[in-house]
Amino acid sequence: MRQELNRPTKNCDNNLDFELCRKDAYVSLNNEDSLRSLDDVQLWELFREGKEIAFSHIYRTHFEGLFQYGCQFTKNESLVEDAVQDMFIELREKRKQTIIQTSIRNYLFTCLRRRILLYKKKLNDYTTNFEHSEFRLFEIEISTEQKIIDEQIKSDNKKKLKEVFKLLTNRQREAIYCLYYEGLNYEEIKELMGCTNIRSVRNLVYKALAHMKSALSFFILCSFY
Repeated sequence: MRQELNRPTKNCDNNLDFELCRKDAYVSLNNEDSLRSLDDVQLWELFREGKEIAFSHIYRTHFEGLFQYGCQFTKNESLVEDAVQDMFIELREKRKQTIIQTSIRNYLFTCLRRRILLYKKKLNDYTTNFEHSEFRLFEIEISTEQKIIDEQIKSDNKKKLKEVFKLLTNRQREAIYCLYYEGLNYEEIKELMGCTNIRSVRNLVYKALAHMKSALSFFILCSFY
């Protein structure tokens, strides 16, 4: 029977599968706050050692970000939630064989990205090859749009900017999403998107921003006629 993890809530639920809020035999619940002071490598080592409180902390900390990222690839929220839960189940079962070098978040994003694209392929979802897909993925929210405006474009015309985003390729949109919405650095985006080097990521972002600026200028110019 397939095991499931419940979506984390602010308060612990005694019925959570895997006893996500259980008091670990070796680590007191009072030490959960101290987990935040650990770097990712140290936290992951506790998880690999079988400390349920570390698993619970990782799950609750990253679930929502993973879910939102997964929903950029498909509007099928059930598929995304299944993918996230299956990923954590597999990680839990294979924890001793899994080692991370730096970022837990980037590792989890990479695992989820691969899993969702595999699920979509099995479902014959033709948006899987999203670089050349007619479907526009990675919708940028208004708050993120405003951030990009403030930092890169210096314009308050959100409606026109939203039209500009639609002109980007899905791969360009993913890079922009990861850089501005998720706050990933170029090295993390390189690993996540499978780029050959950091320069290719920088070029991808540069071309996306240049295209956005050019298209936005065109839209603004047209509005005067």
